[in-house]
Amino acid sequence: MRTKILFSDLDDTLLDFDKNVSAQDLDSINRMIKAGHRFVIATGRPVYSAKVVAKRLGLYRDGIFLVSSNGAAIYDCGSEKLISSVTVDPELVGEMFDAALAEGLHIHTYTDTYIASLRETEEIRIYSQKISMPYRILERIPEDLPSAPPKFVVMSIKQDSRKILEDFQKRHSDVTDGKVQSVFSNDYLLEYLPPDISKGRALRNLCELSGIPVEDSIAVGDEANDIPMLDAAGLGIVVKNGTDEAKSHAGYVTEHTNNESAISEIIGKFVLN
Repeated sequence: MRTKILFSDLDDTLLDFDKNVSAQDLDSINRMIKAGHRFVIATGRPVYSAKVVAKRLGLYRDGIFLVSSNGAAIYDCGSEKLISSVTVDPELVGEMFDAALAEGLHIHTYTDTYIASLRETEEIRIYSQKISMPYRILERIPEDLPSAPPKFVVMSIKQDSRKILEDFQKRHSDVTDGKVQSVFSNDYLLEYLPPDISKGRALRNLCELSGIPVEDSIAVGDEANDIPMLDAAGLGIVVKNGTDEAKSHAGYVTEHTNNESAISEIIGKFVLN
C-alpha cells in the first residue's frame, strides 16, 4: 500500500458553515489514519487556533499535522512540536499598522497565544470569536510584541470589503513588494505572509519530511489562498462550494459541499480506494 497524505483546508472545507465536522467525515479521517495514511489541517489560522480545533475534533494525535498561517508554520500533533516557522519583519509590521490605521482599516497580528492589535474594533471581536483565539490590545506594535510574528492581516467587514482591501493592497504595494506577499483567504481578510511562503510550499516540505512522494499527496480547499497547495499536490481538489477561481486549479471538484461531508467523498474515492 502506498501511504497517502491528505491536506485539507479548514474553514468552509473541512468545517461546515457552523464550524463543525460531520461524524461521517471524522470517521473517514480516523479510518485513513488507522490504515497508515496521514492527514493535515492546512489553514490560514495561526497554530494556536488550529490546535484548538484539532483538539476539539479529536484530531490532535499521531499521524496528523497542522499547516498554519497559510504555510508559515508546520506543527506535528503527535510529537507536539513545531517543525518549522517563518516570520515577517517586525519593522514592516509597524509601517503597515500605521498605514491601515491612518485609513480607518482594522489590522492585527499574532503572538503564540493571542491576536494583537492597537484598537478595540468590531472586526477583532468577530475574528477572535471565529478562530477561538483571545486578543489583546497593545500600546505599541511591533515594540510590545514578544517576538516577530508569522503574518499580519488587514480586515474589513464593510460593504464592498473585497474592493476596499484590494485598493489598500495596491496602494501599499511599493512598501510590501519583495518583503512580504499578500493573499486573500476570503473577501474580508487580506493576509500578509513572509516571501515565498504558501500552503503549497508547506505541502512540499511536509511531504519531504514525511518521506511521502508529492505525487501521493492530495490537497483540498475552497479559496484563493488554497491555490498554491492545489497546484503543488499530486491531486488538487476543490469542494463544490469553492470559488470559481479555486475550481480553475482543480483536478477534481467534489459532488458534495463542506456541509455534505465532502471530505468523506474524497477519502473514499482517492485515499481508501
